[in-house]
Amino acid sequence: MHDQARRSRAAHLAALLALAAAAGLLYAQVLDTGFWSPEDVHALRGVAQRRAQGELGRAFHPTLGGGYPTNPVFALEFHVFGTRARAYYIVNLVVHVLNSWMAYTLVNTLLHNRRSAWMAALLFAVGVGSYGKNLMFASGISSLLYAMTVLSVTLLYVVNERRNGGRLTGGYALAFFAIFLASLFMRGGTFSILASCIFYNLFFRAERERPVFHRTLVLCLVIATLAWAGSALVGRHAIAGAVAPGAFLRNLPGYLILMAFPVQHSELLSSASGFVRSLYALAPVIRVLVGLTFLSFSIFGIVFGNRAVRFYIAWIYVMMVPFAVFRYPADWLNLRFLYLVSLGFCVLLVTSAVYAARLLVHRGARRWIPFVVPTFYVGLAIVLVTKLNMKNERLAARLDLQALGVDATAAPER
Repeated sequence: MHDQARRSRAAHLAALLALAAAAGLLYAQVLDTGFWSPEDVHALRGVAQRRAQGELGRAFHPTLGGGYPTNPVFALEFHVFGTRARAYYIVNLVVHVLNSWMAYTLVNTLLHNRRSAWMAALLFAVGVGSYGKNLMFASGISSLLYAMTVLSVTLLYVVNERRNGGRLTGGYALAFFAIFLASLFMRGGTFSILASCIFYNLFFRAERERPVFHRTLVLCLVIATLAWAGSALVGRHAIAGAVAPGAFLRNLPGYLILMAFPVQHSELLSSASGFVRSLYALAPVIRVLVGLTFLSFSIFGIVFGNRAVRFYIAWIYVMMVPFAVFRYPADWLNLRFLYLVSLGFCVLLVTSAVYAARLLVHRGARRWIPFVVPTFYVGLAIVLVTKLNMKNERLAARLDLQALGVDATAAPER
């Protein structure tokens, strides 16, 4: 028993180091880019003004409806780092590595296959599906911590169900409830957590031997309902951003297609090769084909897949819901919202390749052909991250923070 536990710890440590190495090698180029994003400039200007006015502490007071007047983590980073962009990017990278490791642990817990879990986490670590957007600007810490919250709470919930019988007491349960209660002050975080727990209970109900709506989940639903009701009563349940009634129906399939076919109109496209521009010219047809493939695979996986495959197909769709209601300019969607969603995509790429390889086990070298697809996406992520960072470096070279009203030397809060 002790040897098995020691081997398990060694495997987790090896996975963490390998994922850190992969992410570090790819995203090291981002660390010296500097600030370039208008979103970063807006956030920096806001926290600088609050610190100068002695109001930076208010950033840590959440609103009942979810969210903070100023991102508290970004405010803390500004208090410590000022306008040293490299430090912000290092924090982003560290959080991403931890998220990748939690993704590995969660996938391994559900799949019971360390090799497949590591390959899926590796794809996630290099940005397959989200293509590194969140690590490339300082404000991306919001999405990274959102994902960390959902991943950690889902993992704690699953472990509590498996090792503690879903009880309301015990170390796993207490840690789960502590982070769950904190998620009540995150826009969309509670919904994502509840959805992942419901789908786990649903698809793994035979293994759990308990009802789908068991006591832990029921208590969470009651707490969330009371919090949402209280938020609505005080009129603070507002959703930031431009929201349109029909945005969800357009954005949900649009984002899922973008995850698999990351080509849309942007500044990067204008400087792309002729081949890429030709692909964009065929984008309407390709998007339809990709969308039909995604839908067909989802239906096939739900009907014939195992429990873990069904869970991650559901994960893809439900993790997109909190971000699919925002309206954006025609033919443009924000890659940063695909960060947490992309984990399910990475799992499906790996499990599909593994299952196909098993069918070709007696075909010699041809059994490795299915792994061409996930390998292609790793290469695509590397190319896109590199190209995006080159564009960001050009923007950063033209940015003057002081001219834009960002003063890192403002008097600190008294």
